[in-house]
Amino acid sequence: MAPRISRMAGLCAFAVMACAPALPARAEPVDLMRATCADYAAMNANDQSQLALWLAGYYAGAAQRALIDIDRIAAAPAELLAVCAKAPQTPLVGAETRVVFIPATP
Repeated sequence: MAPRISRMAGLCAFAVMACAPALPARAEPVDLMRATCADYAAMNANDQSQLALWLAGYYAGAAQRALIDIDRIAAAPAELLAVCAKAPQTPLVGAETRVVFIPATP
């Protein structure tokens, strides 16, 4: 019975390897200090959402805020696109986009 088990294990391993997708190519790093609103607008919705989450953490860390507002982060891609529609060459990391995540204090 042992040969049958090892043969089954071998077939299962082969099937998993054959069905696994090829490893994706490594993406080049992106310098977000040089990125613009136009770059953000050109991204797909998933990438916009992921970058909005990153920006939320970036701004919260800079402000030393340990709070996370899930609703604000969920609304951020649409708000960023609205800001970016007004001025596509606006830097993605700057005062104009910071207010999407951390409102200005009165």
